[in-house]
Amino acid sequence: MDKAGKQYWDKAWEGYDMPQAVNPQDKGLANHVNRRFHEYFYQIFSEMNTQGKKVLEIGCARSVWLPYFAKEFGFKVYGIDYSEIGCQQAMQILSKEGVRGEIVCADFFSPPGSMLKAFDVVVSFGVLEHFKDTTDCISAFSKFLKPGGLLITNIPNLCGLNGLIQKKINRPIFDIHVSLNRNALMQAHLINGLRVISCDYFLFANLGVLNFENLKGGLFYKGASRLRSLINKVAWVCERAIPIMLKPNRWSSPYINCLAVKD
Repeated sequence: MDKAGKQYWDKAWEGYDMPQAVNPQDKGLANHVNRRFHEYFYQIFSEMNTQGKKVLEIGCARSVWLPYFAKEFGFKVYGIDYSEIGCQQAMQILSKEGVRGEIVCADFFSPPGSMLKAFDVVVSFGVLEHFKDTTDCISAFSKFLKPGGLLITNIPNLCGLNGLIQKKINRPIFDIHVSLNRNALMQAHLINGLRVISCDYFLFANLGVLNFENLKGGLFYKGASRLRSLINKVAWVCERAIPIMLKPNRWSSPYINCLAVKD
């Protein structure tokens, strides 16, 4: 059901350096996106007693977020992914950060029964859009939640400029995604009986969502990487300085976030 497939993910995780866990205290410009996500999560959890609650990350391969949820909010952290390599790397990152957590190597469509209706919060980053049946995928996500639990779904916005650029520079990568706009994402949650709290475009710009690894080794790659970095930095400086002018929108925003409740 995954348009990318397990082999793709195993190869991808083998080919990248190990990432650092999210640190919201780093105020450097390069950490702008993570700090904005931190603001988003802080707003969600500010009125919730998260200490000792259980959060599950679906698609947790090499997760940089699980240590963050444990350290910032006191969650007991869990993850599920079907890539053995990705799961091993997620455990390595947790260990490096001194955080206890449980990583389950399994298909989230066929999880261990003990995981169903077991979590207070379920979160995913860039998972949903790889599955053709969006509604069925959200249904699988929601089965992990306790009644009253929160589902936080993050996907890339491929219906705007980012999608057009991705299609031109690396069509195979574009083709392993389903392009979803805000309304489609919201409807997939509503159809599954979830109560949507918010569903909005997130951030003004982040060209880091673009994948042009197919150009690696060529003359164009270094220039494209430098240009992407420059555009990001300019956009983030402006977003910090004049946020009222550079608002999230359907054309330039890199992400869409949906927050929903299982009643």
